[in-house]
Amino acid sequence: TPEPKDPVQNRAELKRGKKSKKKRAAKRYADQDNEDRELALLALHAGEKKDKKKSGRNTDVPVSAEQEKVAAETAALLVKHPETVAEQLPDRVCQILSECITVQDPAGDESNSTTLRWNKFDSDILEQLIEMESLDEQLAAAKRLLFLKSTTRVDNFSASLAGIIRTIRKHGYNNLQMDLDAFADDTNADAKRKTKLAKEAEDVAWKATLAEEGIVDEDLDQDAIDDTIEISKLTGKPQAEDSILYAIPVCAPYQSLSQYKYRVKLTPGNQKRGKAVKQCVEILTKPDGDKTTNGERCRELIKHVSDNDWIQTICADVKISSAGAGKMAKKQKANGKKGKKNKK
Repeated sequence: TPEPKDPVQNRAELKRGKKSKKKRAAKRYADQDNEDRELALLALHAGEKKDKKKSGRNTDVPVSAEQEKVAAETAALLVKHPETVAEQLPDRVCQILSECITVQDPAGDESNSTTLRWNKFDSDILEQLIEMESLDEQLAAAKRLLFLKSTTRVDNFSASLAGIIRTIRKHGYNNLQMDLDAFADDTNADAKRKTKLAKEAEDVAWKATLAEEGIVDEDLDQDAIDDTIEISKLTGKPQAEDSILYAIPVCAPYQSLSQYKYRVKLTPGNQKRGKAVKQCVEILTKPDGDKTTNGERCRELIKHVSDNDWIQTICADVKISSAGAGKMAKKQKANGKKGKKNKK
């Protein structure tokens, strides 16, 4: 009689997906021998060959001279320095790009030393610039990047240059010529980035305007802007002499809203925001004995608040704990059942 198989070994042999995965690998790499496989792994891992033990730790395997040579060739193919690629560009284009990435050294106050940071460009983006059809297109792309750098703040030079190249390939560079000519002739002074003195002059003029309107007190600190004037127009306890313009839903700790006239207490629960909004509106607009014009005005404004504003204000999965909330829920359920019966 045949000996029974070990159950642990049997489970390992019948592990789900392993058998079909092995078949697919054998079919895909049928023409690949061991030497080709080693070279492919070296190219994939940049010459590093690691052997995984059963313990899960990686241990370094000695690398031969042939493997180091293959790794060096692979790195030369995959890794390209932007400065090396930029040398293949025409001199005029390279000069314009260098103006974009020229930065002053930290010790620039004493000595006017500058540095070219070609690492701000990706090598593949510079290769796309080299592959453009004509020198005019290359110059237009480089001048456009210099124009953007001089008029705005450019955080990613490589992405900006890539976008300019795509635009020129799709729409041409004639549409950019007006801005480029204005920049080259130095006639468009407003398009240049403002200096520090110009910004300070604008700040002084703006503060003077605010002082005339009473928003900034000239006797106080110039940087202190009095924004309490707008905040004081909001109230949670409207008076009879107030002119109510609109209602704004807010969500805050219940103790902070203790002085508010229209409030609903929400606690964690399983009720969705849509149904909770309907109950809140019914509770807040319920007649409370205030038959004055101001009270009616407040209730009308609460009804006019859009459902989207309510839903964005309150939390999800809540339970209404205010007085009369249970009756409101039962009333909504009854109305829902009546609506279903009428549809039938």
